Amino acid sequence: MLGNRKKAASSKNGAGTSESKAIDPLRNLDIFLSARFLAVQEDEDVKRMLQGSSMVKVRSPRWQKRRTLKLMEDGVTVWCQSHKTSSWAKEQQSFSVMEVECVREGCQSETLRQMIGSVPEQRCLTVVFKGPRKSLDLLCQSQEEAQHWARGIRTLQGRVQNMTQKEKLDQYPNCCTFGIFVIRLF
Repeated sequence: MLGNRKKAASSKNGAGTSESKAIDPLRNLDIFLSARFLAVQEDEDVKRMLQGSSMVKVRSPRWQKRRTLKLMEDGVTVWCQSHKTSSWAKEQQSFSVMEVECVREGCQSETLRQMIGSVPEQRCLTVVFKGPRKSLDLLCQSQEEAQHWARGIRTLQGRVQNMTQKEKLDQYPNCCTFGIFVIRLF
């Protein structure tokens, strides 16, 4: 029948005019997913990662460069500040926590083992990636900072692994995961 559609609930606003209060399921999903991320943001390790940290990237006992690492607002991407300008280098400036195979605390990599005695082992950290990407050896400013980053990456990996595929697609629309590979669509 014509004209027999249910109307959205309306209410008077402060100006005396009506405004529609239609229920938006996508908005509700956004609120749900944001609440889940906020719960993870309550984690002290993740908070520290969101603030960012200045660390030393180590490639050899001679090659050491200061870098700032910071967890981006999406909760899965870690940005690594660099002054390189090539397109390949720019792609290497960030990584997803899901690209990480494991995080090793202490002087566990070949490069960091060469430095035992010259750096405090408790401040060292190695991020090992899945696939062909080189590991990232880091010297943190403190033992606590190294522990925050190691635990934080593990926390975020666990959070993403516990999400359903629908939640992942809703939360991270610019990323598609296929097995162990992460392909960015931007």
